[in-house]
Amino acid sequence: MTNTDDAPMPPRCHSDVSARRAMPQGHITIGLVENDPYALALLRPQIERLDPRFSILWTVSTGAKAIHHCLFTSPRPQVLVIDMGLSDMPGTRVCEILRQHGCAAGMVGITALPTADWATRLAACGGQALIAKDRIPDNLRPAIIAAAAGQAYQSEGNGTSGPEYADNAEEYTSDQPVTGATAIYPSVQEAINRLANTGQGEVRSAATATATASVRPSANPLSPRQQQVLAAYAAGETTGQIAKTLHTSSATVYVHLHDALARLGATSKIEAIDIARKNGWIHVEQ
Repeated sequence: MTNTDDAPMPPRCHSDVSARRAMPQGHITIGLVENDPYALALLRPQIERLDPRFSILWTVSTGAKAIHHCLFTSPRPQVLVIDMGLSDMPGTRVCEILRQHGCAAGMVGITALPTADWATRLAACGGQALIAKDRIPDNLRPAIIAAAAGQAYQSEGNGTSGPEYADNAEEYTSDQPVTGATAIYPSVQEAINRLANTGQGEVRSAATATATASVRPSANPLSPRQQQVLAAYAAGETTGQIAKTLHTSSATVYVHLHDALARLGATSKIEAIDIARKNGWIHVEQ
């Protein structure tokens, strides 16, 4: 399946963890993120051969595209299999951003490095497992099944340890690998409970946004950066162009867009632009 940065945007990701717990009885849908095209070509058929229930919805090569598809495109994967060493950002950062925005996909990291190099950071960012690439034939299948059920996969060689780590996840706040440490991976619900709404910008439900708008109809709920992003999209700019203009990354543009949709109670980029225009909250240069 071919995807682009500026694909149409159906309703946003919601934290429907309970629904996902029933899914391992049927097909398990997977998003695959790997920046090495040769590794990607090998990984896709390898993963789908691990279990007849596994179906890869899409493959992307950057963290920005993974964030876009997990937050805005449909259907959304039940599990994200993501390389830790992406070209635009660490895989841990992708996981963290998605958790901050309530994404309920199970997240399984893969790496060619020793798992201890990334384990603590991935656990702190809400991932459910970390599998060494040379252990994929043995360990990736049970990790995906557990993640699809919203559960962590704790196993030898997965960078895990005893409960002494469980209360220390917040110590690991950098995007750099933490060598020699071990981790206890959280369930999806635990990760969302800890990380949701902790990123830049308040993420609110459509109901809350609508109620606030009805009380204060003239108040602009958008931050200045969210206004810039929506206005740029309304003017026909692509995500890449907006990122270049704002001197930021495409992933950050997607995050601002997602937050704007949440604040406006919108279900698509087009609807958000329409709401903001009608209320005079953005001004589009012709």
